[in-house]
Amino acid sequence: MAESSKRQRLSHVNSSSQTSSKRIENMFADSQAEGAGGEGRFVEGAILRITMKNFLTYDYSVVYPGPNLNMIVGANGTGKSSIVCAICLCLAGKTAVLGRGDKVGLYVKRGCKKGHIEIELKKKGGNLVIFREIHAENNQSLWMLNDRQCTQKMVEEEVKTLHIQVSNLCQFLPQEKVGEFAKMSKIELLEATEKSVGPPEMYEYHCELKNFRNKERELEVIEEPYLKVLYTTEERYTVKRSFYSNKISTSNSAVHASQYLTITVDAEQKRQLEQQMKQRDTDERMKALQKEAAALERRDNELLAEKKRLSELKGKKRQLEQKISTKQDSLKQMEQNIIDLKKIELETKEKIAAVNSQKVAILRAKLTMEKVYLALETVGLMAEKNKLENDCREGASELRTVDQKCSRLEQRKVQLTDQCKGLLKRAKAICRMQPDESLPEDLRNAFSKLPDTLDDVDARLNEERSRAECFTGLSENVVEEYNRREQEIKQMEKELEEKSSALNAYRQNISEAKERWLNPLKQLVEQINEKFSAFFRSMQCAGEVDLHSENEEEYDKYGIRIRVKFHASTQLHELTPYHQSGGERSVSTMLYLMALQELNRCPFRVVDEINQGMDPVNERRVFDIVVRTACKETTSQYFFITPKLLQNLTYAEEMTILCVHNGPHMLSPNQWDEKAFVRRCLERKARA
Repeated sequence: MAESSKRQRLSHVNSSSQTSSKRIENMFADSQAEGAGGEGRFVEGAILRITMKNFLTYDYSVVYPGPNLNMIVGANGTGKSSIVCAICLCLAGKTAVLGRGDKVGLYVKRGCKKGHIEIELKKKGGNLVIFREIHAENNQSLWMLNDRQCTQKMVEEEVKTLHIQVSNLCQFLPQEKVGEFAKMSKIELLEATEKSVGPPEMYEYHCELKNFRNKERELEVIEEPYLKVLYTTEERYTVKRSFYSNKISTSNSAVHASQYLTITVDAEQKRQLEQQMKQRDTDERMKALQKEAAALERRDNELLAEKKRLSELKGKKRQLEQKISTKQDSLKQMEQNIIDLKKIELETKEKIAAVNSQKVAILRAKLTMEKVYLALETVGLMAEKNKLENDCREGASELRTVDQKCSRLEQRKVQLTDQCKGLLKRAKAICRMQPDESLPEDLRNAFSKLPDTLDDVDARLNEERSRAECFTGLSENVVEEYNRREQEIKQMEKELEEKSSALNAYRQNISEAKERWLNPLKQLVEQINEKFSAFFRSMQCAGEVDLHSENEEEYDKYGIRIRVKFHASTQLHELTPYHQSGGERSVSTMLYLMALQELNRCPFRVVDEINQGMDPVNERRVFDIVVRTACKETTSQYFFITPKLLQNLTYAEEMTILCVHNGPHMLSPNQWDEKAFVRRCLERKARA
């Protein structure tokens, strides 16, 4: 039987092709005897059963492979490779993997509208049964998982969780792809090996490293710490050395001829520059007006103080006028008194006549003296009156002059204030500010840096005008180009800082990812090399496997290099499609796959007719290595397809032989009597 538990094989009655299997060592033992291990020896993801109906050469057949080495033997055209096709297509593999028909409908048996394949895989917690029904007419498929309809994507995910990779030549090598193994590049072989026997995260780390390195390479161009620029009359040469690889690269570009003195004046640009100058003049003029308004404010305060002083003088004037009026009244009274003296004199004369002459003389003298005194006082008062009148006239004239000046200054103040308000409103409109919005801090700072006097402002204006006149010979796009380049430089400086930070982060990520990936990979390649070299030594040949990279930091250039030597007189040569013969390439391929077998991570491997082209000596040696390696308890399931076997080969108890027969006169599987066959074989052996 095909499996140690000797399960009964199923077949359709009208099958034109059938499969039978039996262990070579137990060929003549009781067909019902139990095997050594049973289903428990199958690793996770191993194939327990393959069912085919109307598929290629099969009407209906069920194959039960064993847990270790499965030798599928049969003549050409019997259907050996059909089993390989069934494994691939039922596990969601692409038709391109098989190298046969590109449409899945071509795998339905000729004359049938549909066919199906079914595979049962070992899985903890319950086996996984994958069913695929193929329709020949429209190349469509119906998928089922454990009798539940599903999508191909769901099947792919389930297969991936069991580490099955039918697209990986290190795990699944169909007949039509055997020659392509030697054509694989070192890089492709490394990736296939990582996926096949490496830890699940190894290939992910490798991809991560390559992505990091690509990002680093993109960012690396912004870091040119060793940059030199040289100019000649016609060329600009740039010489730079890479920060990372230390390689020097050069580039050159043409230097354009100077056009500064030959380009005509751009009227529009000149108008814009004049507007800018007018705006600057307006700003500076407004600054001067503001300062002039402040000076007028101070002068106004001074005039108010002068006005107050003049008001005080007016008060004094009124007091003097009142005093003069009082004195004038006194003088009139004294004049009146003088008039009265004449009357008194007459009366006195009359009295004198009555008194003695001496008394009259004394009285007349007294009166004369009093009159003199009064006359003198009157003269003094008149002089004081004239002086006060003159002072009053002068004060009134000065007051009128001050009032006129105050009036003119008040009018000038109002005029300048209105002008300042108008200029401020215009300036805010130019700056796109609201009328009630206060000046921004930057404008205040700009105003504070302007000159304080009109002379200084005029000097600054003349300087700016002279500077502006120097730009009249520039091309029409110079200012725009300058502003654009200035913005570009700021943006590039910002991007440079961001990219430098990103570059440092990528380098740190690369260092960490490299440590996680490279050391385990080196150990894995060393293990493969040990087994590969041992296999070649057992064949009296030499071979080695190493991790190859021209640049240790170029992670997308890493690869696995296989070097072999089949003759003592030659040196080790890299395995290529051209240097070795077909048989030597087959031996190298087979031994590399066997070196991977004991590092098992995938649940099974398939190799189809790889022994074609081998000479008998090498074929026997390779067969012995395959049996020894694939029949160990620590290895996974192995399918070895071959149309023939040499005589007197060494077999193992753990092997399962699947013999594929084909023909119109074959005994149908349901008529097969295994016990009778064994009995006849024993009788024939006894007679011999």
